[in-house]
Amino acid sequence: MREDIANLIKLQKVDLEILALDREKENCPESLLAVEKDLAAKKEEIMKLEKEIEELKYKKRSYEDELEQEYQRLRKSQNRLMEVKAQREYQALLKEIEEIKKANKLREEEIINIMDRLEKLNAEKEQLVEELHELETKVAEERAKYEAKREQLDEQRRVIWEERESIAKNIPTSLLKRYEFIKTRRNGLAVVGVINAICDGCHMNIPPQLYNELIRDDQVHECPICQRIIFYKKAYAELLGELPEGEGEKEDQAQASSPK
Repeated sequence: MREDIANLIKLQKVDLEILALDREKENCPESLLAVEKDLAAKKEEIMKLEKEIEELKYKKRSYEDELEQEYQRLRKSQNRLMEVKAQREYQALLKEIEEIKKANKLREEEIINIMDRLEKLNAEKEQLVEELHELETKVAEERAKYEAKREQLDEQRRVIWEERESIAKNIPTSLLKRYEFIKTRRNGLAVVGVINAICDGCHMNIPPQLYNELIRDDQVHECPICQRIIFYKKAYAELLGELPEGEGEKEDQAQASSPK
């Protein structure tokens, strides 16, 4: 039974390493996220600029159409002026022609202003497109680094997985299934140590009788609170490489001497 517990501890350690690798693989690096965010913002900026350019182009065409129509109207009025004999009608036509000319001048000025604005916006767009290409290059570089890192993590996982299979084959099938079931229900942590009657999984006290049985280390036990497989940490201190010498000794002696 002690060998089974030792193998479960080893398996848990390997599975936690695999879990950490999987999480690292899925975590997109900050550098890539940052340039992707900048790229998205730059694309949005260009889209807004293009929308403004299209709106100005439409406005310019409208003014040009109006101007063309008013030029035709002006020519007709000027032609009529040559034919009018009545002074009152002649003066009315003169006034109309003058108003058309003033309105046309305003339209021409507006068209010129729009053309100036379009020239500036197109120059701004060229600059933004250049910046966009630079960001796309950075994104491609960062993504290549990320993919290279993922490949490296995959290789590490492959090596660790081989170690996992080597350990798992030495664990009885029923116990291994029990471990896998608990692992899926406890976020990957199925086997935990206990010291001073406290479960490392849920950090709750286990009953004294159960702690005494755990110290004897002659069967597999589960925490009554979190249902994880538990083991007496001091018994596997060398395997764990983490328990300071003498830790929990006083409490363990008290538990061992207490009536069952």
